[in-house]
Amino acid sequence: MGLAYFAFALLLFTFGAVIMSLEILSSNLMSPYFGGSVYIWGSIISSFMVHFSIGYVLGGYLAKRAFKVSFFTFLLAVSAAWVLIIPQIHAPACNYIAEQIVDVRAGSLAAMNVLFFVPITIMAMVSPYIIGILTHYHRDSSLTAGLVLFLSTLGSFVGTNLTAFFLIDWFPVSRIIVGLGWICLATSLLVLSFRLDRKLGRASRIRL
Repeated sequence: MGLAYFAFALLLFTFGAVIMSLEILSSNLMSPYFGGSVYIWGSIISSFMVHFSIGYVLGGYLAKRAFKVSFFTFLLAVSAAWVLIIPQIHAPACNYIAEQIVDVRAGSLAAMNVLFFVPITIMAMVSPYIIGILTHYHRDSSLTAGLVLFLSTLGSFVGTNLTAFFLIDWFPVSRIIVGLGWICLATSLLVLSFRLDRKLGRASRIRL
């Protein structure tokens, strides 16, 4: 189970960091089209909260229905691929939405959901999915629900501060987003290469 714990900790920290980094960066994507008022931050925060909520529900549901970690890491790879194309699609998408919806509140809310609903919802599934999988395979796991949430929150803390205090000063926003996408894709493929389904199944049988 040691490799599985490492893989889960890596997923929790990495995707926790990327989620908050994207939330910080989304304001830079929205401001040229919808301005930089409090309405924009209201749209950003409320959109991410909805994405989190849906992701939490889907992650818990998936942990009960699909025990294949390989399938879940494939979903994470999909979210990474989506992040990679955000720099290419955000300008035409935001331009179109801004022309169709005059109200900046509704327009920014629509744009946030078009750009971020898929990747953030999938990334938000990580914590509940891992908790569910650990419960299914190894009830006495040392990686408790509290530790799962701690690792995810620690990643969020690092991602928020690293992005807000350093990365935005060093690199263009589009390059940061592409970098985040590659980090997520590399992490997903690395965990997929561990073949955790076989190891978790073997550990469960030994325990029984």
